[in-house]
Amino acid sequence: MGMVVLTTTLATTLGTGCSQGTQGGPGATGKPATFGQAADTFNLSVPMMTSSVQQGGTTSAVVGIVRGVNFDEDVALLFPDLPKGVTVDPASPQIKRGDTEAKVEFHAADETATGDFKINVTGHPTKGTDAKIGFQLAVTPKDSFSISVPRSATSLIQGETRSMEISIERQKSFEEDVTLRFDPLPTGVTAEPSEPMIPRGESMARIVLSATEDASLGNFTVKVTGHPTTGSDATSMLRLDVAKK
Repeated sequence: MGMVVLTTTLATTLGTGCSQGTQGGPGATGKPATFGQAADTFNLSVPMMTSSVQQGGTTSAVVGIVRGVNFDEDVALLFPDLPKGVTVDPASPQIKRGDTEAKVEFHAADETATGDFKINVTGHPTKGTDAKIGFQLAVTPKDSFSISVPRSATSLIQGETRSMEISIERQKSFEEDVTLRFDPLPTGVTAEPSEPMIPRGESMARIVLSATEDASLGNFTVKVTGHPTTGSDATSMLRLDVAKK
C-alpha cells in the first residue's frame, strides 16, 4: 500500500508547466515550428496550478524559459498589471543567457483585496519580440488557512488502495475545525472517510483512496475543499491519474 504525503507552506515554489503563451525573440515573426521550439525564439513557462498568498504574506513562483536554437539572449521579466497591494521581488527579475528559470516572490499587503487574479508575465529579450504568458494568483484573507497538493499527479491503479495524508497551514489566530471534501472523484474511486475533519490544534488528516476493478481510467482533477466551522472555504486542485490494472 503506497503512501503519498501532502504538505503545505505559505511560500511554496510551484513547478512550471508547458507554455501556453505567445513566443518571442527575433524569429517570432515567422511561422511557429511544427515540432519543438522555433529557431531564434523563446517561450515562458509558469506554474500550472494557482499560486496562493495570504494578506500580509509572501509566496514564491518559478518562471521558466524554453529556448530555441540560436536564442541566447538575456530576458527581462515584467509584471505589468499586478493587483493593487501585490509587489514582486526582485522588482526587475531577469533570466540570464544560459539560465533556464528565475525565482520571484509575490508579497501581498495587509489591505490587498482577496480573490483570484490573473498575473500576466512579459518576457522582454535583448532583441526581438516580447513573449507573454499568464497564471493565476489567489489572495486569501488573514486568520485563515491554506491547502496544498502534490506538484505531480497522484497515481492509482484499478483495484488499488492508497493511503494519503492531507495537511493544512493555519495562519495567525485561525483555530477552527476544518472538514475536507473531494469533488468530483472519478467513478469507482472513493475516499475514506469521505469528509475527514482536521480538529482545531491539528494540521493533518489521513484518508484512504480506493479504486474498484472497473474504476474510470484517465487523468482527473479533483477539487479539494476545506470547510471551516466559521469563515471562508479554502480550495486546492488534486490531479489524480487512474491506470489500468
